[in-house]
Amino acid sequence: MPLYEVEHCIALSKAQRDELAQAITLLHTRKFTTPSLFVNVRFVDASNSCSYIGGKERSINRIIAYVRPGGNRTTADFEELAQRVTDVWNQIVVQGDQSGTKESQLNRVFIMGTITAGMENGFLLPRAGEDATWLRDHAPRFEELAKQGDSDFIELVAEMESRDDLSAKTKQRIV
Repeated sequence: MPLYEVEHCIALSKAQRDELAQAITLLHTRKFTTPSLFVNVRFVDASNSCSYIGGKERSINRIIAYVRPGGNRTTADFEELAQRVTDVWNQIVVQGDQSGTKESQLNRVFIMGTITAGMENGFLLPRAGEDATWLRDHAPRFEELAKQGDSDFIELVAEMESRDDLSAKTKQRIV
């Protein structure tokens, strides 16, 4: 549902990319009760691109998150998310930078409330705040795909059963 683009001017190892993608996915899924299958993280090597700040060319690292606004999501929720994304970058990248250079710093985090509609894995995205109803309504199809051997949906069904936040929300009755 969200798309996080990690633009980095420094080299990130596969282990760092894996760890960042997992950390960002965990942050988003727990903040907004979203299944992992629907969190997208894309890495863009920006070492050969030009960024200007204040009219001057700069090499920067930034993360831009495209999210679904609305529902009960507040500005404070997104500010906290931006801070936590910065924290995981610092834990994974900055502390791992033996030289301690300024180049390893995360210079920008932008949370963009721009996803109005979309499709993932053949399903229209739910509106923000309607994830539980959406999961409950689509659970039979997710289970069917899992039974057919689709590994993404096997993982999704297992996550829906094992995560208390997802399990509780998908079992709530609509009033």
